[in-house]
Amino acid sequence: MKIGVLIIFRNDETVIDVQQFTKLFTEKTKLQVCLVNNGSTDKTLEVLKEIQEEVTIPISIIDVKKSSGYNTAIKAGVRYLTSKNDLPYILCLQHYTAKDMQLLDEVFEVIQQESGVVKGLFKNTKRMMLKNVFSIRGIMEKAS
Repeated sequence: MKIGVLIIFRNDETVIDVQQFTKLFTEKTKLQVCLVNNGSTDKTLEVLKEIQEEVTIPISIIDVKKSSGYNTAIKAGVRYLTSKNDLPYILCLQHYTAKDMQLLDEVFEVIQQESGVVKGLFKNTKRMMLKNVFSIRGIMEKAS
């Protein structure tokens, strides 16, 4: 079972560590990752493309040219992920910060485990605005 992962970025060029993301996504075969650039005015898009080139799993990038808020960016990413894949769940990190690397690593380790554990986490976590879209932070609150 693959799970979609959606991470929203906006003007995060200086906080994104390409090597950390490369390490984070290495061998995470149960993930379908979509990174969304939400109308950044810096070089965030170029950094996301660098991550895409470096990692060993396929990563999609959506470039929302003009920021219309996080909900618009989330909807764009969810539409893309669901059009390309049959994903039972999509995890969303609404706004990336440098502190999120540990959180992401913990979530991905849980996902790489047995699917029964993952399904249990989703059953007890409140959905975001769209069906089967869950907050990564919400999942970790339930897991701990």
